Amino acid sequence: MNKNAHHSRHSNNKDVIMINDEEDEPKIQKKIKNEDEDDCIINEDIIPWMSKKTMMIRHPVLRLHNEIIEFFDYISPSDQEHKRRIAAYMRVEKYLQDIIPEAQIESFGSFKTRMYLPNADIDMVMIETSCTQKQLFKKVAAKMMKQTNKFENVNLIANAKVPIIKFIEVESQYHFDLSFNQLDGLKQIEELEKAFEIYPELKFLLMTLKCILRQRDLNETYSGGVGSFLLFQMILAFLREYRKDFFKHNKQDQIKNVTLGEYMIKFLEFYGIKFDVSRKKIVMGKGGSIENKSTQDERFSLISPQDPDHDVGHSSYKIKEIFKIFQNRHNFLTNYNFKSGESVLRYLINPTDQKFSFLKPVQF
Repeated sequence: MNKNAHHSRHSNNKDVIMINDEEDEPKIQKKIKNEDEDDCIINEDIIPWMSKKTMMIRHPVLRLHNEIIEFFDYISPSDQEHKRRIAAYMRVEKYLQDIIPEAQIESFGSFKTRMYLPNADIDMVMIETSCTQKQLFKKVAAKMMKQTNKFENVNLIANAKVPIIKFIEVESQYHFDLSFNQLDGLKQIEELEKAFEIYPELKFLLMTLKCILRQRDLNETYSGGVGSFLLFQMILAFLREYRKDFFKHNKQDQIKNVTLGEYMIKFLEFYGIKFDVSRKKIVMGKGGSIENKSTQDERFSLISPQDPDHDVGHSSYKIKEIFKIFQNRHNFLTNYNFKSGESVLRYLINPTDQKFSFLKPVQF
């Protein structure tokens, strides 16, 4: 990177920077031919995260780098948005505490790390080890179903491996997921925070890929998609494998020069083209590795870093559909002739998609 760059306001790591010099040379060797540079076909108004400075960058991969940072800044919750969620969480927490006073109520997941998309669920867990999961589930469900002035769209998912109550708090209209005696989510918080320190690019990739899956209704593990924690593990596994080549050839000092655009394209290639679901499994413990399965099957296998007997990936039965999308988007990004000023990220995230609003909540 050269001196004509500035830091993202959300980045605490000096290695993640914005590019604003159109003369920067791309790191990826493949040249992508642009059309006439005066022919800027994108209306700035429908790409709400994209700045004029980013539109001026000539090379699409470098433009994508800036767009990913700008999208992260745009889509991340403001202080006011987060305070409203905290207030809603505290109301629900008090209600649950009144039902079972001896229970411990905790938040986890993207709400805890503040890495959530608009309209994302708030994850909560009730811990009371003198009761079974099903006992807690039944007691809370019976009470909540009667509180129509406080909760709506109460969805009881009793047959899942982990029983969950999904509901909307009436006052805030925020969606909640409540689980019981499930400690994995709490253990994951420290791991997430540590990984964000080691891999500054991870949070940018995570927010972008979460939105890619969310727009395609492939972001819920219980319905066969890839949930937030599994996606985090997948990105982490990719980054570890990607860095191995740099260390193998004594080029680790060049890692800081890899752009987010390159990371995104390589991630799509890694899972969309290179990774063999039927033959390989990802092991997250002990520094991470990719190993051969003992028996070939069509299920995605990603072994939990906390429990070597827990395969986090098995429940994502739509993984081949997801990897097919990654392959499609990789092939598009590496072959399409982007025009000058054209948003690259819009071919991964549709800013006009009705299923996912990019209008930020009104500030009060």
